[in-house]
Amino acid sequence: MNLSVDFNKYCVVIPAFNAGKTISELILKVQNLIPELSIIVIDDGSTDNTASIVSEFGSVRLYSHKVNRGKGAAVKTGIRIAQKNGFQYAIFIDADLQHDPGSILEFIKTREQYRCEMILGCRNIFGTKMPFHRVLSNTITSFVISIRTGKVIHDSQCGYRLIGLENLNPYLFTNDGFQFESEFLIKMVYAGKSYQEVSIPTIYNASGSSINNVMDTIRFIKIFFLSY
Repeated sequence: MNLSVDFNKYCVVIPAFNAGKTISELILKVQNLIPELSIIVIDDGSTDNTASIVSEFGSVRLYSHKVNRGKGAAVKTGIRIAQKNGFQYAIFIDADLQHDPGSILEFIKTREQYRCEMILGCRNIFGTKMPFHRVLSNTITSFVISIRTGKVIHDSQCGYRLIGLENLNPYLFTNDGFQFESEFLIKMVYAGKSYQEVSIPTIYNASGSSINNVMDTIRFIKIFFLSY
C-alpha cells in the first residue's frame, strides 16, 4: 500500500458462532497480513471450542454472548466494543473463511482515498458454486434496496464491510438476525453516509449457511417497509 496509514484507528471485528474449525486460521491470516491491526472477536454463544481457541491468542480481544443472539446482535456488540476501545473504523469479516482477509488492505486503501464512512464488499456471485437460491435472494434484495435508497447496491447480503464508528449509534438498528445487514445499509444510506464498494473474491465453501430463506425474506420485506 502506497498510502501512509495509521492502522491504530482501524480494527477487524469477527462475529463468530461455532467457528472452531476456521477461527484460528482466519486470525493468523489477519495477523500475518497486518501485524499491528487489532482484532476483536464476538463469540455469539458458541457451543463448540470457538472461545477457547480465540483465548489462546493473547492479543485478540474476545467478547462472548452467553447465548446465541444472531448475526446482527454480534455486529452491534462489535460496534460498541470497537467504539469503547477508541477505534474510528471497523472492518467486519465473517468467521467461516468465505471472505479473503487479503481484501482488508483494499478496504483500508479505499477508505483512505475516498474518506467514505461505509464500504461494502462486492462479490461476482454468478457462475460460482453459490447455490442458486442464494444467488436469487441476493440479487433480488440488492435490486430492491437499490431502488429504495437511490444508490446502486450490488451485494447487499455481503457481511464483509468497513464501517465508520464516529457518531454511529448501534441501538438505531432493531434487527438481530441476518437481515441486520440490509437494515444497516438502508438506514446508513438514508442518513447520507458516503458509500463505496470494493470487489472481493467469491468464496463459497461447504460450511453451509444459517440463513432461513423463507423467514428471512419475510423479515426483509418488513424491513423494507419500516426502515426510514
